[in-house]
Amino acid sequence: MNATDLYFNALDRADGILRRALEGLTVDELRAQPSGEGSNPIGWMVWHMTWVRDYITAGVTGEPSLWEADGWHERFGMEARPPRFTPENVHTFDPKDPETLAGYFEAVAEKTAAIVRGLSPDDLDRLLPPVSADRPPQSVGSRLGAVLNDNIQHVGQIAYLRGVIREQGWF
Repeated sequence: MNATDLYFNALDRADGILRRALEGLTVDELRAQPSGEGSNPIGWMVWHMTWVRDYITAGVTGEPSLWEADGWHERFGMEARPPRFTPENVHTFDPKDPETLAGYFEAVAEKTAAIVRGLSPDDLDRLLPPVSADRPPQSVGSRLGAVLNDNIQHVGQIAYLRGVIREQGWF
């Protein structure tokens, strides 16, 4: 198994769990904040991890994100540069409906696969500009590692919250 296959093995497992966790959820369940205002709802976590993945892969290619280029921001009723969500305003995120949320995720997952499968080992070492003035440049491999880490963490949180909301435990 090469590094790309290993990466996708882990990412595909997380993506599969996410798809199962989203099955049958209602808009109200996507908006639910089980421990009260300030806690992250499932819908926001799915959007957040998808947007970050989209943003990082766009940075790898230098192309616009799908959020902007394919008009996903409009489908969510947001600006091209989304607001910074905090515990005080995360409840304002509107997942619209399960199909829109899942559609954005699937589009970004497909784009991620195409980009990563086209990278060479040398590409993984290429340095990308810093994401902000207070951060150092990172390699393509480091940023893609962040996608994997972020997705695995959030998918576990999402699956757990589904169990809490549905009172079903782990599925």
